[in-house]
Parts: sequence; structure tokens; C-alpha cells
Amino acid sequence: MQIKELLTSLHPKIKDMAFMSELVSGKFKRDEVLRSEVVELYRALDTRQKIQDIYKAKLKEGIEQGLISKEDLEVMQEVIDDEGETADHIDHLDMRFKLFVGTNIKRGKFPKKNEELQKINDEWVNICKEANIWEIMACHCAIEGWYPAISEMFEKEYKKRGFTEEELEIFIAHQGADVEHSEAQYSILEKNFSKIDPARIKHMVERTFRTSKGYEKMKLEFAKSEKPLDQFFQ
Repeated sequence: MQIKELLTSLHPKIKDMAFMSELVSGKFKRDEVLRSEVVELYRALDTRQKIQDIYKAKLKEGIEQGLISKEDLEVMQEVIDDEGETADHIDHLDMRFKLFVGTNIKRGKFPKKNEELQKINDEWVNICKEANIWEIMACHCAIEGWYPAISEMFEKEYKKRGFTEEELEIFIAHQGADVEHSEAQYSILEKNFSKIDPARIKHMVERTFRTSKGYEKMKLEFAKSEKPLDQFFQ
């Protein structure tokens, strides 16, 4: 598959990711890991709904312009909606809060505004706004094709720090879900490869993974901070 080869060629290596590379080297205890995960909460709470709305709007435009089939639309809507609560699982945000069991951080708590993190969030939202239907699909597909192996790494490393399987549901769930999501999107993109500009796809996916690296730098900064966890929240 041409599109799969292109997207997987752009996947970052763990050694290029600021927090991950130090995590696998054996650094960080549970409290440091939790501080790093505040970054993921900040990202998800601020961007998830915005990006889902943008993606759905672009799919609607794609139907109106005759670019995608109703069958493909249904597949993509299911992929997008799978981040929320379904018959098979709780909302992914609720899963993410499970990491904070034993603290007073729970659903309804919001991280304090952080200018650097907000810049990264805004760039990720802007990428989705600027992308056409194929580019936004490729960006999400690239992330979801990359993340299952990353989720396995986090599960393994966090267990070494005393986290339980119940607390790590967010990573365990993504190991299966993101494979399904990426394969669904690979298939649609491959069918429509003649309509795609590979150079634009490469540019937008590279921008997307720059935000991933930006989040990683912030996770490392938060992990190394000596502030109590509560001080990261409003």
C-alpha cells in the first residue's frame, strides 16, 4: 500500500522523543510519570472535541463534493466516535483519568493554562483546519498507525513504576483500537490515492509529528518539575 509506506516512513523513533527516550532508559518514578501525564490531559481536554468537529465537518464536505462514499463516511464517523463512550468501553478521557487513581485528580479537574502547551494545541488544531479531507485523514492515520507500539511501551514501562492494568486501560485500549482505526483509514486513503498529493500529505504529517515531539518536551519538563501534582491544576 503506497499510503501506508509513506505514513509509516514518517513515524518518529522513541530515541527522538524527549520523554519516551528517558522513560525507557529507566528514569522517572510514579509521581514523575503522573506529572508528565498532565500534558496529555491538557491536550485531550482542550483539543479533542474541536478536532472531532473539524474532522466531521470535512467528511460532510467530502460527501457533498462527491469525494467519499456514504460507506466510507460511516466507517470514519465510527472511528471518530470511538474516542467517546461506546457499548464496548468507557470514554477515553475517563480511561486517561484512571492513571490518577489515588490522587484527587479526577474528571472535572482541569490543568492550569500553560502558554507553551497552548501553542502546541493550537498548532494541532490549525493543522486539522488547514488540511483537506485526505490530509486530515492521513494525519490521524499516521498517529494511529504509530501509537499501538508506543502504547505497548507505555504499558510495559508504567507497570515497572507500579501502575496496574486497570489504571493503564488507556494504553491497553489503544493497542487494539488504533490498529483498527489506522487500517480503516489506510484502506480509504489507498482507494483514493489518485486524488492525493503525496508531497502535501508528507508536509502535513511532518507538522503533526512535530506537535507530538512538542508534547514530549513538555512531558519531560513536567516530569522533572518538583511541583506537587495539585499545583498543575486549577
